[in-house]
Amino acid sequence: MTTFARLVPLLLFASLMTFARPASAARPALIDSLEVSGGIASSDGTRMPFWIRSGRDGRIGSESGTVGFSRFRILKRSDEEKVFDWNYGFDLTAHSRSSSDLLWTDAYVGATWKELRLTLGRKSESFGLADSLLTAGHEVYSRNAPTIPKIAISTNGYIDLVDGLAVNAYLAHGWMGEAEQVKNLYLHQKFLYFRIGGTNPDAGTNIYAGLHHLTWWGGEGNPSGLKDYAKVFLGKSGGTSASWSDQANALGDHRGTIEFAIKFKEDWHDWYFYAMSMFEDSSGLRFWRPGDYLIGGSWINKYPDSRLVRANIEFLDTRFDTAGHTGEFDNYFRGQYGAWVHEGYSIGHPFIDISRNQQLVKGMNASLLWRFNTVFNPLTRVAYFRNYGSYGSEIPENLRSSTVALELANTSTVAPGWSLTQEFYLDAAKSTKPNPGFILSLTKSFF
Repeated sequence: MTTFARLVPLLLFASLMTFARPASAARPALIDSLEVSGGIASSDGTRMPFWIRSGRDGRIGSESGTVGFSRFRILKRSDEEKVFDWNYGFDLTAHSRSSSDLLWTDAYVGATWKELRLTLGRKSESFGLADSLLTAGHEVYSRNAPTIPKIAISTNGYIDLVDGLAVNAYLAHGWMGEAEQVKNLYLHQKFLYFRIGGTNPDAGTNIYAGLHHLTWWGGEGNPSGLKDYAKVFLGKSGGTSASWSDQANALGDHRGTIEFAIKFKEDWHDWYFYAMSMFEDSSGLRFWRPGDYLIGGSWINKYPDSRLVRANIEFLDTRFDTAGHTGEFDNYFRGQYGAWVHEGYSIGHPFIDISRNQQLVKGMNASLLWRFNTVFNPLTRVAYFRNYGSYGSEIPENLRSSTVALELANTSTVAPGWSLTQEFYLDAAKSTKPNPGFILSLTKSFF
């Protein structure tokens, strides 16, 4: 019996609970949210359209065809009014064409103490200063790949250091597992962002700046002790027990982003602009000579009765890692530890598909979020990107391909606690026939 077949009874049981539970029944103390979904995704092309396979933590996959799925989500949040509290989250999906174990997007437990947060396990996370709702993805860590098991300590968002200055910090140690080129790799991840300006949501200006740093290190045949971790953290060379590359450079395979943003706040709308530039070593830290970059801007409408809620546009260019613009050649997405992928999925921006020789890309995406009523509140997105190949394997001008990807998604409330999501997609390219696809899913929310 497939995992999908095993999960179908759970979906039916949860649906029946709707009618068995009295309308006035109180939410259990240990559950803040409980949802069960079932649906179908389909495409006749050579692979799923771009927006179906992007930003979903690997839940749908890129293989074309028709797939049924069931999904179960439950979580408890920490009570912000308590000095100490705990939390958990579980999000698992099963496919009709897979007999493997369930895909765990979330499987974590955590605790909060004052302004600090500790999390252990798999958790879907968004990072960076890009628009948290409409961005296509962060340059180096997006939500394309299945989640990575970690232990992480962080601040609970931005916390004030002094009046007008706040900090958001994160430090994690992750385990990459057996699927990578080097077995049992570790992930070192940290970021530090500062926010300048007041906390009034409807007036003033906030300026943001920070650095996001990620490193693969350890694994079979590589230094992996506590002293080695300190070298990874500080960017020190690996010593004589490391590989030749790690002896000459910092221990591990490093990458990251330098990021800036500014937000103008008014009573009825906000303007938000952001930029990030990648680095692979110390040469890339010279932001006055930026390399691969992502820039974007958003307009956020605050009027509750407005039709257009949010608009966003982004531009990405990753062609500079072979240009020697800093005097050194940087390959951000490949190194001695392999390609920057997890379980076959690119970890970085969804335009970057290393498995398809799509590392050097230039593109843009634009999104509009609408709100009309409980039945019609669509999200519309369009992306355009051109593939120039990969480091050391550039594509000749006459063979370069461009893709236009469209999305129209809408969620309708069909009954109390029930919602129907309709998602339609289309990829178009000059060299291939149009590739349409769709997802239809029904969700029951109990709390």
